[in-house]
Amino acid sequence: MEDTTFMRLSLLALTLIGVAGVANAATMTQATPPMSQIVDTTSPPPGKHKVAFTDEYGFRYDRWGNRLDSAGHVIAPPHTQPGARVIQNGRS
Repeated sequence: MEDTTFMRLSLLALTLIGVAGVANAATMTQATPPMSQIVDTTSPPPGKHKVAFTDEYGFRYDRWGNRLDSAGHVIAPPHTQPGARVIQNGRS
């Protein structure tokens, strides 16, 4: 008797978990479009750029995918000079 009750409760719990998963999947909204649809592949003009989007950390980007400073100028990507010391796994 006790095994039958436990089995029924287990099956009920699994069914409810499955129903909750299906309900969650049905209510999901469309994800953010891929970067290829946001970023323009033509070369950017010189000078200030308009902000096309902001990431989850608050960094601003133009429509070419360049990171912008507060004045709208492009920030150069980080670059390590050949032969420079590099920090690896917290060690220098």
